Amino acid sequence: MSLSELSEVVRALGTDDDRKHFEKYGPTTCPEAPRLKKGMDFRITPASDCAIISAEVSPAGLINLVSHCWTACFKLLSKGIMCRGYIKRGQIYHTDEHQFGTGLSDAVEREKQVSVFKQDAEERGTPFIEVDQEIVRYVNVQLDQCVREMFSRLVKTEDDLAAIFPFQRLNHDFIIAGFGTAFDPEKERASVNVVRGWIHKMKEQLQRHIDPSDDSAVRKGGHYTRMLDAQLMACDKTEEVIDRLSQPFPGRQMSDLWGGNE
Repeated sequence: MSLSELSEVVRALGTDDDRKHFEKYGPTTCPEAPRLKKGMDFRITPASDCAIISAEVSPAGLINLVSHCWTACFKLLSKGIMCRGYIKRGQIYHTDEHQFGTGLSDAVEREKQVSVFKQDAEERGTPFIEVDQEIVRYVNVQLDQCVREMFSRLVKTEDDLAAIFPFQRLNHDFIIAGFGTAFDPEKERASVNVVRGWIHKMKEQLQRHIDPSDDSAVRKGGHYTRMLDAQLMACDKTEEVIDRLSQPFPGRQMSDLWGGNE
């Protein structure tokens, strides 16, 4: 990668403009969620190929930090770049000049041991942004429905571990047309093919950045390839539903579409 490409990748993690945006406009995800300050004390400091990101302990602070990490992860995914991190609650002194505290040091150490979505019991350092279980419990007791709903969209849980999961964005949802509105199967198929094209491009870019002689990199890339392939399968299933919906109504049963009884 060229220097300009590397700089663009690092900027995808976030810049000080994100802090300024929150200070000016407040939270963008779940704007009505409880918060202590308008800007949620959001801070971001780039550090080499990493970024230190923090926010106040509040429902709005948490969900906007999670949303920021999800967006950064998706931007990197679109470039075929893997990302690893750890989100936890803890003490941090975070200014433009200084970043220290037990919360920060703990997050740095746990980032090295991320094991969410691991393929074997001993695997560590999987390429995902893991979310501490204390954070998950914090979200589960929130009264704000938006916070709980958005968290479920941005984070996936597996084997009692949770992580930022941008892969589900790579699918095509459609709404069956209502009365007086025509269902356009060709338009829907075209949209599925657009998504399918994105996924194939991501897979190609991912392989371009992986050194085949580096077993660790190949193993990490295998995680992303597996999840991108799962989204390709989801595209195929969506297309099957579109094909069934395209059939003349008497020629199909609702059970064919949804698995119910005739």
